[in-house]
This record gives sequence, C-alpha cells and structure tokens, in this order.
Amino acid sequence: MKILVTGASGFLGKDLVSELKNRKHDITEFSIDKGKDILNKKQVKEDLQNIDLVIHLAAILDNHNPKLWEVNVGGTTNLIEECARARVKKFILLSSTGVYGNTKASLNETSEVKPENLYEKSKYEAEQVVLNHQEELHVNVIRSAMILGPNMYWKNMFKILEKGFPLPCYGRNHFQVIYVKELIKAILQVMDSGEPGEIYLVAGKERWTLREFCKKTKGILGKPEIVWSVPALLLIILGKITRKKFISADNIRHLCKERKYDLEKINSIGYVQTIPMEEAIIETIEEIKEITANSD
Repeated sequence: MKILVTGASGFLGKDLVSELKNRKHDITEFSIDKGKDILNKKQVKEDLQNIDLVIHLAAILDNHNPKLWEVNVGGTTNLIEECARARVKKFILLSSTGVYGNTKASLNETSEVKPENLYEKSKYEAEQVVLNHQEELHVNVIRSAMILGPNMYWKNMFKILEKGFPLPCYGRNHFQVIYVKELIKAILQVMDSGEPGEIYLVAGKERWTLREFCKKTKGILGKPEIVWSVPALLLIILGKITRKKFISADNIRHLCKERKYDLEKINSIGYVQTIPMEEAIIETIEEIKEITANSD
C-alpha cells in the first residue's frame, strides 16, 4: 500500500514509518524537517498522487505557538481537501483525549467533549474537519491518551522522580497513558480494521493513579517508593523563581488531570495490548539512557 505519513520525523512518526516499512508498505514521509509543509497546498497536492492512505500525525502541541491553530486546523483542512480531490481511499487523524478537557468521569468515544486550552480546541476542530469529509473517503479519528516514550518530557519526568521532587497534587487522579509502541499497534489496527467514520479512543489498560505510577517508576529507578505532595501554588511560585518551564500551571494541570478511559471500542476491532506498563516504563528509561549516552 502507498501511505503518506505527516509528522514522519517526529517522536511517534519515525517509529510508525519504520514499522510500516517493515510491513513492506511504500511510504512517503511528509514532515517539516524534510522541507514539506502541510500549509503548502502545492506540496500536499504533489505528494498525494497515487497515495492510498494518509496517516496524519503532524501537529503543534505548544499552546503558546502562534501558528498552532493555522497548522492543526488549517493544515488538516488542506490535507483532507486534497485527499478528497486525489481520491485517496483512507485518512486517519491522530487526535487526543485532551478534547475531553478536564473531567472526573470515565471516558469513551461518546463522552461529552469540553476542550479548554487552544491545543485541545484545535484538535477537536481538526476532528470535525476530517469527519465532515466521510462521504468522500474512509476517515477515522484516533483519540490517543498521553504517550509514554523516550522524549524530553519523560526524560524530565523521570529525573524529577529520581530526585524525589514532590507532586503538585495528591495523585489520586487516574493516569492511564499509552506506550508509544502500543499506540503504533493501535494505529495499524485501525488502518486494517477501522470502520468508516468512527472515532477510536486508545490508552493503556492499566488504570493506575498518578501516585501509583510514580511509586512504580521510582521502584524501577532503584529509589524508595515514597512520593511526597505539596500544594500546586507553591510549585508554580517555585517554578517562576527558578524559571523552570516544566513547573508551570499548564504542566501541572496536564499532570494532575483525571485520565480514565474505556477501551471497549478499540478492543472490539482486534487491538490487544501486549506490553505491560511496567515493561514499557523500563524500556523507556533504557532508551532515554541510550539516547543520552549517544548524544554526549
């Protein structure tokens, strides 16, 4: 199959492209570091010739980036419109469970959507853009939980836990994340078995609380499984004094929000998690160590 992947050089994209190539698919890598911009209609049109499937990962996550809406919504609009013109058979959008906003309920694909920040609103708007084209081509939306894997976010997170830094909340919130390798498997399952026009929520099956996640991770790091908590306001003030970007109101909200998901729908099309979360954490820590050693 001829597949175009946007965001192909990113954290998720590079591993997805590698797996697709292993499966002998013909891949077109579309990413900004290769000089390809989803806001450039000419480039999009040229690269979509004879493409069967588009997997759209490219997005800006930073709420303070002035191009966030233009890329996340405008870029998606460019892409899906050109896909319809080029008669692409199938389109998969990677969205986020962030579209639900900050809720205390267990969530599934039919739960009420209440995006709060600009990123969440842009992902929900991008979903609507894609779903509005379902009469022209087969479309699917994947709402992914927070992705665990070897990137800077988790490198900092593990460093904070190793140093015994306290949580900015008690940590009773569920912290249901998904390992990057499992997310790739879920994307491939939707590619093979997704029903037209459907949304699929994807997360790991372990429903640990944030405190449980942190304790287990500290144990893996060889540290005592003790997790302290302090009021969020104190940490925000500390972050401003020390100018540590990861101690911000946005990051604290992101860390301490409820993440509890019902996976019945993605499981119903054949997706089965095979890597336990503890193993995923171990693999992520080892990969971060390897990347750090190679960059020194």
